[in-house]
Amino acid sequence: MRRALLLLPLLLFACAPKKAEAPKEAPEPLAFQVKTVPPTRGALEAEVRASATVQAEKESFVAAGASGRVLRTLNPGSRVEAGQGVVFLDPAPFQEALSAARLALAQAEANLERTENQLRANRAALLAQLEAAKAQLEAARRRFEEGQALLQAGALAPLDLKALEAQYRQAQSAYENAKEALDRLERGEDLKLLRLQVESARLQVRQAERNLRETVIRAPFAGEVVEVYVREGEFVGAGSRAFRLATTDRLLAKVYLPPEEAARLGPETPFTLRQNGRTAGATLLRKTDLPGQNRLVEVVLKPEGALLPGPAEAVYRKVLAEGLLLPAGAVRAEGGEAVVYAVEGGQARRKRVSLLAQEGDRAAVAGLSGEERVIFPVPEGLKDGDPVEVVP
Repeated sequence: MRRALLLLPLLLFACAPKKAEAPKEAPEPLAFQVKTVPPTRGALEAEVRASATVQAEKESFVAAGASGRVLRTLNPGSRVEAGQGVVFLDPAPFQEALSAARLALAQAEANLERTENQLRANRAALLAQLEAAKAQLEAARRRFEEGQALLQAGALAPLDLKALEAQYRQAQSAYENAKEALDRLERGEDLKLLRLQVESARLQVRQAERNLRETVIRAPFAGEVVEVYVREGEFVGAGSRAFRLATTDRLLAKVYLPPEEAARLGPETPFTLRQNGRTAGATLLRKTDLPGQNRLVEVVLKPEGALLPGPAEAVYRKVLAEGLLLPAGAVRAEGGEAVVYAVEGGQARRKRVSLLAQEGDRAAVAGLSGEERVIFPVPEGLKDGDPVEVVP
């Protein structure tokens, strides 16, 4: 019994309620350690690349003016002056043709001169014949008129009058023939024909002389012989290509761009031309006002370095937008809006911006004052109002 009484206080102490402990304060959230960048006002540019064709400012495919066999040519790469020979044909056949044409001209001139001399001599004879025919006509006319009077007087038979009339008609015909012969001589129909033959012979001489000159196919302007299309011993026909000449020291580069792209270009736009490891600057020389059949505008550039005719790449920069420039990673899409986070009073503040353009790792935005310090890179899970600590 006594033992039970001793255990009772111990049980009561164990079952007594404990005092309530005071609640602990919630720990402050940890601040995000962030870095910031200042927005910079400027233009966001993009590099544009387009295919270009470098070609000579002046280029010509020179054709042969006459047909013949090639004796010799200059080598490709030769520098020539205007009028200098590049391809040389065998002149022997052309020299023979010229000699034959000159001989034909001499013969035609001799025939003309002989006929002129003959006609001058014949003119005196034809005048005499005409005078004689005229006198005979007058005599025959008088006899015929006298016969008519005698017939009326009964002193001449009708048959005799018929004979007198026939003589008169015959004299009249002889006079007309003599007059026609003299008129034909005066008209000089034979001389005209011979003069035409002389002119034709002279034309043949001029053609033969021109063909002889065409045996040397010459450069129409000073430049470089880029290609020669014929070889020694070959036969070249008139009108076929003989060589290609170009002003390789004065090159142009042509680029074809959409009209809206070409409209942005001006004389101040810097260009770079790249070709087989070579790089040269270029300036805008001209551009067409309207697109061609391919709906593109031809832009002509003037290279400022050593390039070769052929394909190349034209590189230039165009302005996409002007505004505040930030790293592209500083701009985030949240709720269908473009936002950035700026540091204000030790907290991250969400700010809505307008994304004007983005190129690579750069973005142009609007909607900031430009004085903010924008968080970049943006930590994962950062929200508006979160405490932040800016670290260097």
